[in-house]
Amino acid sequence: MLAVWGNILTLFNVITAMVGSVLIYDSFFYRRHGGARFWGVMLLWYLLVSLAMFNQLKGVPPTGEAVLNCLMNTLLILLLYRARWDRAFFVAVTAYALCSVPYYWIEWGVMQGLGLEYSEMVWNIPLYSVVFVAKSLVYLLLGVVIRRLHRPLPETDTPARVWVPLAGIFPFMTLIAYYGARTRIGEESEAWQGALAILDVVNVAALILFDRLERGAIDREQLVAAAERARVQDENLQALTQAYAAQRKLTHDFRACLTTLSGLLEQEDLPAARAYLEELKVRQTERVLLVNTHNAAVDAILNQKGYAGQHRGIDLRFTVNDLSALRLPAVDVTLVLGNLLDNALEACTALPPQDRWVEVRVIYHGQGNPPVLSLSVVNPSRPVKVVNGQIPTGKGDALQHGYGLGNVQEILTRYHAESTFFYENGRFVFSADWPDQPR
Repeated sequence: MLAVWGNILTLFNVITAMVGSVLIYDSFFYRRHGGARFWGVMLLWYLLVSLAMFNQLKGVPPTGEAVLNCLMNTLLILLLYRARWDRAFFVAVTAYALCSVPYYWIEWGVMQGLGLEYSEMVWNIPLYSVVFVAKSLVYLLLGVVIRRLHRPLPETDTPARVWVPLAGIFPFMTLIAYYGARTRIGEESEAWQGALAILDVVNVAALILFDRLERGAIDREQLVAAAERARVQDENLQALTQAYAAQRKLTHDFRACLTTLSGLLEQEDLPAARAYLEELKVRQTERVLLVNTHNAAVDAILNQKGYAGQHRGIDLRFTVNDLSALRLPAVDVTLVLGNLLDNALEACTALPPQDRWVEVRVIYHGQGNPPVLSLSVVNPSRPVKVVNGQIPTGKGDALQHGYGLGNVQEILTRYHAESTFFYENGRFVFSADWPDQPR
């Protein structure tokens, strides 16, 4: 009967430890899988680990057992959560320490309060059962508190913005404190257990602080992106206003020209009418729109950048087709095109006048499933270094093509668009295939 009760308590401890760990892991990472699949894998993992700990690791020193447990929990986090290995190890060590500290201090408090030795408390089955259940519930409670205090960072495909190498010291010092607590006896053990408890608090605070710093970096990037969107929208509005004003002027001039031409024809002065038409052809050298895709937002940004390029002496060559069926959000499309063209114009400005040109292709392939918007921007440029799909920060590179590419890649990544950019033979090339479907 005693063995059965011991197994029941062990099973209760495994379940509470599993749920408490899941609450802590969920506080810092997003799951790869959900529902029954997640919980089935988690329960099987904890049962197998418990059996291994009881049957195979009896001769392993306590510190070795702790390290092995932390490594296995790190692997579990990487399997079931979307997490970086360094942060996964930090959380695994912290969760393990949070599980072990209450075990010691609850037992110590009961023994001090009742004046019992450890062996006396263990053989007092009702008392030890209450202590055992209390230890398990405290860890579960800690998991609930941490889950309420913290939520995982928003998911992005970009590298971490805040990475503190010194963060590796925290789990390392925690394992040292655990080693001291398990290998010392008497007052030395209590001192190490106290240090371990303090480190637990510091670890949780450090994890939350690092994530707050990361969240602050993400928020700052979102503010920059929002400001960039506002700038692009303002430029679009200005372009549309200029186009509307030019259209009104041409309409007024066209009516005056029709009146003059009509008068000449009424007078049957055909030579004067022919001469007048030829003069109109010579003067009509500028169209209202450089580009007409039948998409107002795209037309606005392409024409605005086209006129800006003309003022800088840059030859912009557009290849477009009908974009009237495009369903992608206008703000994202104009933000991507605006940043790419800004980069190209900035790079061309640094070159001799005869080398200033930009080729822009915006082609909509509506027959695909889903339809695809193909983008490409090619321009001459001073040498640009591309390392691991990134342009290193530097005066030359940053002023040419580093500016804005982060925003472009962030937007395209959200839509799972395929993109590439490279520098070759004096030219910088950016191209992307952007699925025309909701995120």
